[in-house]
Amino acid sequence: MHDLEPMKHDKGIWEDYWRGDEDHSRWKHPAPEVMEFIASVSPEKRPDVLDLGCGLGRHAVAFARAGFSVTACDASEEAIAHLSGWARDLSLSIRTLACDVMSELLPEDGFHIVLAYNVIYHGRRHQLAAAIDHVRRLLRADGLFYFTCPSREDGKYGFGREVAPHTFLCEKSITPGDIHYFADKADLDELLSGFFQIERTKREGHWVNRGERQFYSNWHLLARKA
Repeated sequence: MHDLEPMKHDKGIWEDYWRGDEDHSRWKHPAPEVMEFIASVSPEKRPDVLDLGCGLGRHAVAFARAGFSVTACDASEEAIAHLSGWARDLSLSIRTLACDVMSELLPEDGFHIVLAYNVIYHGRRHQLAAAIDHVRRLLRADGLFYFTCPSREDGKYGFGREVAPHTFLCEKSITPGDIHYFADKADLDELLSGFFQIERTKREGHWVNRGERQFYSNWHLLARKA
């Protein structure tokens, strides 16, 4: 059995965040690199997509608009309610589920593509490994997995309480108090042993987090089920 307590803790943090008064408008705009990925794949050849940990649903909506059959899940009921209403307003058919990343509600061999953007590193390393293994089971043969994970050069690394190696209960994140795991190249190679890595890039820069300029360094991984 996997230790899911940090994930449950994160669920409460994100539920409060989505219900709060903070401006969430930036989470309605899909990331440019995800839009590039969507443009590179065919809804005819790989129609079934899972947006794992979808948040408000910006990428689920982008995939649906591009002609894919989309399932979107998030542990936050608030986020899922928002996406369901947004999809109705846009006359898009998106299957929504309020569940965590390890849920048995998600069908094995059910998807051609799984996206986990800024999601599965919220926890300890063994939880990240379990999530990646779970995604492998969810993918169909030759399925694609796109996910992100912060590197050990990220500005949040080393801040907050270290709860496990390279794992910090962060106070500099969007939702203070959630847990982040930070990976390096060798780590990713081991974690993705059941996949063929198509592309691995590190995207870096600065952004403004609660009024503070902060350095980010994130891995972007595209892998195919081996």
